[in-house]
Amino acid sequence: MTLSDFEALLKAATPSVHHFEAEKAQPPYIVYSEYRKRYDYADNRPQRGIYRVQVEYYTRNRSDPAGGRIESLLTENGIPFTYMMMYDRELRLVHHLYDCEVCFDGPV
Repeated sequence: MTLSDFEALLKAATPSVHHFEAEKAQPPYIVYSEYRKRYDYADNRPQRGIYRVQVEYYTRNRSDPAGGRIESLLTENGIPFTYMMMYDRELRLVHHLYDCEVCFDGPV
């Protein structure tokens, strides 16, 4: 899966998806950013690459159904994740955070 594929997957949950920042976006919206890359090795050769990606979903509604759609899409596509939810007082929005591991295609 490429990061473009991953973005397309997120757009199935909500159409407003941004990479790294979303300064003027109106909720609900998603911001995702990859923050680490590692490789799995076998026989001293890289076999696959894995991005750590944070997916942040901002909404006014704690029970917004898109949050459930994000979880379902990640699970259905075999993408492991951890989940947290908090309230951002500065933005006055509910902040759902999914910390994911995304295997990527291409030369390793």
